[in-house]
Amino acid sequence: MRKIGVVTGTRADFGLLSRSILLLQKHASVETVVFACGTHLSPEYGYTINELTENGIENIIPIEMLLSSTTRVGIAKSTGLATISFADAFNSQQLDCLLILGDRFEIFAAAQAALFLGIPIAHIHGGEITEGAFDEALRHSISKMASIHFPATDAFAKRLMQLGEQPSQIFVTGAPGIDNILNANNFDNIDLTSVLKFKNQNAPLFLVTYHPVTNGLPRENDITPLLSVIKERKDINFLVTYPNADGDGAKMISQWLELTNMNNVSICPSLGFKRYLAVMKQAACVMGNSSSGLIEAPSFKIPIINIGTRQQGRPKSCSVIDTIMEASSLNLAVDQALDNDFISLCKKALNPYGEGNSSEKIVQVLSETKFDTLIPKQFYNLD
Repeated sequence: MRKIGVVTGTRADFGLLSRSILLLQKHASVETVVFACGTHLSPEYGYTINELTENGIENIIPIEMLLSSTTRVGIAKSTGLATISFADAFNSQQLDCLLILGDRFEIFAAAQAALFLGIPIAHIHGGEITEGAFDEALRHSISKMASIHFPATDAFAKRLMQLGEQPSQIFVTGAPGIDNILNANNFDNIDLTSVLKFKNQNAPLFLVTYHPVTNGLPRENDITPLLSVIKERKDINFLVTYPNADGDGAKMISQWLELTNMNNVSICPSLGFKRYLAVMKQAACVMGNSSSGLIEAPSFKIPIINIGTRQQGRPKSCSVIDTIMEASSLNLAVDQALDNDFISLCKKALNPYGEGNSSEKIVQVLSETKFDTLIPKQFYNLD
């Protein structure tokens, strides 16, 4: 019996990991422990650790690590606290492998702790580029600490080889977030009345998620232009979810709350991944700078308005409209998203992140790999 730990720090990464976790916990030769940290334990962001148990996840260990400060100093201190907490938790569990996803600072902390404890790391979504966030550097750093890689595309796999990672330990799986779309046939049965409470139910629905930009232009974190467009566009219903806990996230929340009295705006701290996808299925457009707009939304064949530089460098479907945080540009993007010709184009869009079944591929590799042969690892020279 092999023991695999999984770390989740936000509602977003749990949505991507959930199917892999459930498949691991059902596997006869695998024992799985789930470490929940970050905003999962924050009341301000919806205390989403409850979502794990509601979705059938077992063996959950809370890891307290998030300070109330969201400044760069606060994030640096939270990362240090997380590393200490993960080191104690991982050591007590005697893990054979740690499965992590993405590029956030709490995932970086978990990878550091596992590296120092000699625990092999399996990393999902490595090799990608997001030039508008310091997550870019964290992701590549995590890749260098990891021994098993599950990139979403062949291009990302090649980038991992450029970093010196062994081709034999790189498994192109596609994006696991697409699995949720293919395996959640009951979207229509999910009750959304508490969040889709609009006066005009017939207006098109825009799903909006905008996160702080931590490595781009400072003006991108002033969402005043986006708010002004929403105030102006009474012909559209907007469902807004909270940003993550980085940088100016708290300031953005206070700005969003200015719209609470509008009949065409609904603000929800966290939808949870099932309700999020259920809303996305009903939406006329996904708007903001979340990776979900580029990775999952194309599978719903709807327009996506991608604002600013946060996702710069990622491959994009033809359904993505790039724009800047400026009112006139945002209005033009909204008009394009509502244009019938563009909507027809989106119906033909292909998702560059794959066609699903990523979780099955990930679980198969983790259930068969001989972890004791992975450390130390050699540098691969790409000719």
